[in-house]
Amino acid sequence: MTVRDSGLDDGLAQAITKASIEAELSNTVDETGIDKWINGVVEVFGVLVLAAITLLVFANAFLRYTFNSGIIWADEVVIALVPWLAMLGMFLSVRRREIIRIGFLIDRLTPRSRRLLLIVTELASTVAFGYLTIVSFSYLSLFGSDRSVYLSLSKGWFTSAMCIGAGLVCLAFLVEAITHFRRADDHDQLDAQHPVNVGGI
Repeated sequence: MTVRDSGLDDGLAQAITKASIEAELSNTVDETGIDKWINGVVEVFGVLVLAAITLLVFANAFLRYTFNSGIIWADEVVIALVPWLAMLGMFLSVRRREIIRIGFLIDRLTPRSRRLLLIVTELASTVAFGYLTIVSFSYLSLFGSDRSVYLSLSKGWFTSAMCIGAGLVCLAFLVEAITHFRRADDHDQLDAQHPVNVGGI
């Protein structure tokens, strides 16, 4: 039975269809157990990195303006931790579908076209971050053994953020593309079994 066959007027039927589309394409993510565990671990690392950066910045500023001295290696560590913070945040934003986007054009597309565009953009992002992973690994291989100026730590501990982070984001985009592809298949099968005809939509 179709929505039109149920005797609903066109206005109500279109409202139901619009609500179902919005629910389908909502940014709300139903996290499974493994999803929650992965996101939770990344969140913990992100919080620790952010806390370390904040503590070092404020401690260094306090010492400079109060005692006219500072932590000489603080800026070095802060600059080194920022790439890790950025990549961890990027990974979580992809996992939770909170990437900033302009919805002006995509909101005008049909649900099937939206899913297709999402899959294409996610695959393009997968390729881009995969390439970044390869380039970052080459950089890490060349300069990862260099030592920091003040603490004499291997810079590989910090520059590896670009390689590891880009790889994780690449996998996250690939998982999203596969998820949207499977969802499209499921909806195609459902539409074939239960066709819906609402005002020509």
